[in-house]
Amino acid sequence: MKKKFTTTLDEDIIIKIKIQALKEHRTVSDLLEELLKDYLLKQESNLDKMS
Repeated sequence: MKKKFTTTLDEDIIIKIKIQALKEHRTVSDLLEELLKDYLLKQESNLDKMS
C-alpha cells in the first residue's frame, strides 16, 4: 500500500530529480522509492557486516 509522504528538499535537488524522471519516463515518486529502497538495503547490508 502506498501512502502520501511530504518532505522538504533543496530546490536544486527537486529540479534535478524532476528532470531525471522526465528523461526516464518515470515519476519522481518512482525514482525516490527506488533510491530509498537501495539505500535501506545498503544500510542493512552494512549492519550485517558489522555483526
